[in-house]
Amino acid sequence: MKDVFQIPLLGRVLRAGWFWLGLRLGCLAVLLVMIAAGWHYHDIPGVRVPDPLMYTNLATHLFWVWWIMGVVFVALFFGRLWCAVCPLGWLNGLVTRFGFNRPLPAWLNNFIPVTLALLGVQLAVYFLAIHRHPDLTARLLALMLVLAAACGLVLRGHAFCRLLCPAGAVFGLYARLAPWQLRVTRRETCAACTDQACVAGGRQWRRLALGPAVLYWHGRRKDCPVDLVPAQLEDSAACTLCLHCARNCGNGNIRMGARPWLGDFGNSRLAPSESLFFLVLLGLLTVNFTKVYPDLRHLLWAPPEQLAALLGWQSAGYYLLAAPWAALLLPLLLLLPGSLVWRLSELHLSSAPPPHEGESPAPPEAPGFWQRLGHLALPLVPLLLCVHVILALVKINAKGAFLPFALRDPSGVKSYLAMSVMHTVPAPGLFLSLDALKWLVLGLLVLGLAAGARSIRPCLADLPAAASRRGFVLAVLTSLVLLGGLYGATLIRWLFIR
Repeated sequence: MKDVFQIPLLGRVLRAGWFWLGLRLGCLAVLLVMIAAGWHYHDIPGVRVPDPLMYTNLATHLFWVWWIMGVVFVALFFGRLWCAVCPLGWLNGLVTRFGFNRPLPAWLNNFIPVTLALLGVQLAVYFLAIHRHPDLTARLLALMLVLAAACGLVLRGHAFCRLLCPAGAVFGLYARLAPWQLRVTRRETCAACTDQACVAGGRQWRRLALGPAVLYWHGRRKDCPVDLVPAQLEDSAACTLCLHCARNCGNGNIRMGARPWLGDFGNSRLAPSESLFFLVLLGLLTVNFTKVYPDLRHLLWAPPEQLAALLGWQSAGYYLLAAPWAALLLPLLLLLPGSLVWRLSELHLSSAPPPHEGESPAPPEAPGFWQRLGHLALPLVPLLLCVHVILALVKINAKGAFLPFALRDPSGVKSYLAMSVMHTVPAPGLFLSLDALKWLVLGLLVLGLAAGARSIRPCLADLPAAASRRGFVLAVLTSLVLLGGLYGATLIRWLFIR
């Protein structure tokens, strides 16, 4: 791995606290500008279109087009690098200096709270259409700021990131395959270290010298916000790349740089609560991906529609049924064939007399449902990431060209009127033509399927002894074929048959 800290100028800049502070302050300033730009704008009086400012207002455009979609490309190449500059995580950590520093309760130290947060945002999209109206988007961003500060006031570490930030959980999934990581250079150096200054907080003397002038002060050494020890890192799922350890290490034993793709596969499976988050993300991405294929969309949404009609529920009741269907039941059904293949492969039929009483050996303990799901889900993460990248690419290609209008007119009112009412300004077009886009996204889908198949072999190393290796391979291939066929049919129907 090439260590970027060893590059003469770049290494010093990356280790400098002022560099990251400047980036975080810049991101916070952009966030505050977005809140101000969208706070007082819901629609345009006199315009009958229900969401005229969806792409022309700075708040809705930057957040739902460039951030929600664009940050996926950062995760693709650098894993959780966005977490290093996120203003919400930084604010959370800043407030902890003045808070109660209570430890996170053990029953909250999992992915269930952040999964519920993701479902809450999805329900707000269903019921309130917050992604279409600038004032609702601005209030969501303001609420996130308040919650980040509140978590920092009560709990230690980056509690907001663990409990309420779905983006961090998504990045944790994708960081396992991204070609970027932070590790120690020599484990024996860490083994001989006694104070663990890289992750330990506390006070320390600092020295600033300029010629004969020397200034000393008693400063605060920042600890790891997610309670990791660099020498014990086996994957990149939890490391937020804050680089506190790199600045604190007196031995210069922290390195950061490129690595092969799928670098963490085979080190560990997904934990049960992370498997639940994976299911929800798989379901939400699938229903968003297939919405451009009307027949398939109607088929996927038929169960909640029929149940809502049977119960006599109106649209609000339908959404209450649609959310658990899309987020849990549908992805479980999509993974059911692979799971059945795995289980059936473990059936053994042979000719043998029954054992005498008391002589039957105890069978090896078989993995449970969530453990199997954690193993099965990990090789599907590359395909899920490629599907996420395709959605982001399509969205940015279609709506990203509105950015100059949103920058010139943050409210979006004048831009919309000029484009759609007075027709004095033409609406922006696509960055890429559909003929170029279709081959690009099809190539990404094939790449995701190939990466998923390639990840099977390293994932075999972590399987329990009682699980069938052959069955696992067949289960993953079955899931890849099913999901790949679903996504491929959508792309062909949408972009190739027009």
